[in-house]
Amino acid sequence: MIKIKIITMKKQNFTFIILLLISNLNLLSSDTTIIRTHDHVDMTWYGNYDKIGVFPDGSENYRKIYLHYTMGCPSSGCSPWDYTTKIEILHNTGEIDSTLQQSPFFTVNGVGVDTLMFSDTSYIYYWDTITNMLDSNIALPIEVVYFDSINPTVPIDTLHYFPAGFYNMIFDSIGNIFDSIYVNPTGLLINNTYNWYSYFDVIEKYEIARVITPYGGNIPPNYDFKHIFDITDFASILKDSVKIRAHYSGWSSGWSATLDFEFIEGIPPRNLTNLTNIYSGSYSYVNSLDFELNKLIPKNFWIDSNTSQAMIKMTTTGHGFDNNINAAEFKPINYYVNIDGLLTHTQFNWRDDCGENPIYPYYENPNGGYIHTWLLDRANWCPGTRAHTYDHEITQYINSSDSLEIDIDFQNYSWSGSQTPSYIVECQLFQYGTSNFNNSVEITDIIKPSLKDEYSRFNPTCGSPLIEIRNYGSTVLNNLEIEYGVVGGVNHTYNWTGDLQFLETEKVDLPILDNWYGTKDIFYVKLNNPNGQSDEYDVNNYMESFFEHVPEYQNKFSVWTTINNGVINTWTNESETSWEILKDDGTLYAASQQMFLGVMPQNQYRDTIEFESGCYTFKVTDVGEDGLDYGYNNDGVGSIKLRNVPGTTFKDFHPDFGSNIIHNFRIGSILSNNNIQKDLIVNPIPAIDEIFIYGDFSHYKTLRIIDNIGRLVKEITPQSSSFLNVNISNLSSGVYFITSDDNNLMKKFIKQ
Repeated sequence: MIKIKIITMKKQNFTFIILLLISNLNLLSSDTTIIRTHDHVDMTWYGNYDKIGVFPDGSENYRKIYLHYTMGCPSSGCSPWDYTTKIEILHNTGEIDSTLQQSPFFTVNGVGVDTLMFSDTSYIYYWDTITNMLDSNIALPIEVVYFDSINPTVPIDTLHYFPAGFYNMIFDSIGNIFDSIYVNPTGLLINNTYNWYSYFDVIEKYEIARVITPYGGNIPPNYDFKHIFDITDFASILKDSVKIRAHYSGWSSGWSATLDFEFIEGIPPRNLTNLTNIYSGSYSYVNSLDFELNKLIPKNFWIDSNTSQAMIKMTTTGHGFDNNINAAEFKPINYYVNIDGLLTHTQFNWRDDCGENPIYPYYENPNGGYIHTWLLDRANWCPGTRAHTYDHEITQYINSSDSLEIDIDFQNYSWSGSQTPSYIVECQLFQYGTSNFNNSVEITDIIKPSLKDEYSRFNPTCGSPLIEIRNYGSTVLNNLEIEYGVVGGVNHTYNWTGDLQFLETEKVDLPILDNWYGTKDIFYVKLNNPNGQSDEYDVNNYMESFFEHVPEYQNKFSVWTTINNGVINTWTNESETSWEILKDDGTLYAASQQMFLGVMPQNQYRDTIEFESGCYTFKVTDVGEDGLDYGYNNDGVGSIKLRNVPGTTFKDFHPDFGSNIIHNFRIGSILSNNNIQKDLIVNPIPAIDEIFIYGDFSHYKTLRIIDNIGRLVKEITPQSSSFLNVNISNLSSGVYFITSDDNNLMKKFIKQ
């Protein structure tokens, strides 16, 4: 039985749980609690947007904690620029610290002064222009507030004096100033300061997610994109009341943040014993020596007595480029992890896949604006996507009850120009006990098929499913049985072999499905028998994912390609852009002819392809990684279209696609021809209001009518062993199939 608890700061939100289940069906084996801290919070100006989250009290263990960070447009509309956002836990450590404060003995009219001269009464002289005579007014009194020596911020007395120590002007008979007279004080107050300490709770800030806002213009107001982060290692500080911060480092309208924390009960692969920040902040890179001596300095940490494993998490992004080498945003460099002076890890801190940004091609605006793919590769970030967090296991370098020096250095480089490069760095040390399991495996994700925003670039699919597994036990994982298929459809089995160390992950391409039909549009995966043995902890061996079916096209259509001016080289003028059509087994079915600039009229190429029934992938590749329309070069605009033969365009791809277009489609039904039986007779074909079915129904309790994308539209219980009369007047025109409850019988008919 599944138990799901939803907690928001205002009220229960039942719509949200439906959306969450659609995006991440990992809730089937244990109790789950969902807490929303930020509910479409507008981040419209540089700063911090804090909310208190009331999390579980820590009495339960959690095998998985996810943060679902949905970035959307605020009420004022989305900003068109790429800015950094960070999600942070403000952890109350329970420690008390203090700072030295100073308060004055007294203030004068609310301001602290060194000395005050005063008198019992004083007057201000002035020349009266109406009477042409010297006149005076009593001076405004001064308010002096005295403070307590024991509680320096608490006022204990207030007195009023008249000012002194100033000059009154002396006027002649016609009002001209010719002299002055000093107003002598009758008293003098000399100020001093009280020294005291202010005490405060020590708050430690931990970053758990970093996402760069998209770059674009006239972004649709309904834009949103969900990023999912595994934050299980932060379980120890996600309990009771916790302040969660959404930080926005931009201006110009801004964005909105919706934060949902998903707690899945169970046993993690190892238990955390200690969590400590190593580096946290934004650091300017003047030069390598300054960076290492003054910014990322070596630090010493104590390894707890109950610690046997440890890991460093590092997230760093480079910013700034107004200098001669475009550092640090466009400077590809390594950073180096050193433990006790020994180089243990080298990490290339670079994203080379910005041209495959998953925000393409969803959010186009009817008014002409859309989010740019913005393909330029960067120092670990692409507009609209997350920054990668790198995990560096250091278990072999630690000793319990001993100190450890951690020093992270950046690759040396020199720059000149007007803008200093900088790096936003969050680096944390995690200490753990021993592994909780020896022989266990986990399904961590279903990448294809999936409805997750992050995988939208290559979904929907009808080819090879793609999943991610992780070794959940301390024993090396060498083999595994994987069951998979569509719920209510045909079960498939794949025997995986490999070499996964503890907590290592691997993406696994599964063999293609025989068909994508089931009782529900849900794909499932179940992992069995790691290393040929029973799994010690099998609650994380099953996962489901809702999916959409690929479009179905006629068995003959044309690809119309209009190339732009982007060429591989100017000697041949061969276009950067090409396409190919692959069958579901990955073999090449068709490919574009070589396209050259200036050869065809208007540089347009037309290719007509005839297809057999099956699943195909249409893949467009641009070797320049800038698509057929990129506003920051001089290549002009091209187009890619699919057209009926004869007929009109039925698929027009946006030309600002970056590195590639991946579009899956099917020719013929989603159902496998191998399942179609001939023991049924259906007539008339085509039918209008009713169909007659003849055959042997003795083996079937129910029959189903499904449409050509596999959706159930009608169930039939046979009342006779050989004849059925079925009313179909309420069905829309189209192609339908009759299938049995065991999916081993199928017959096609057409409704007019």
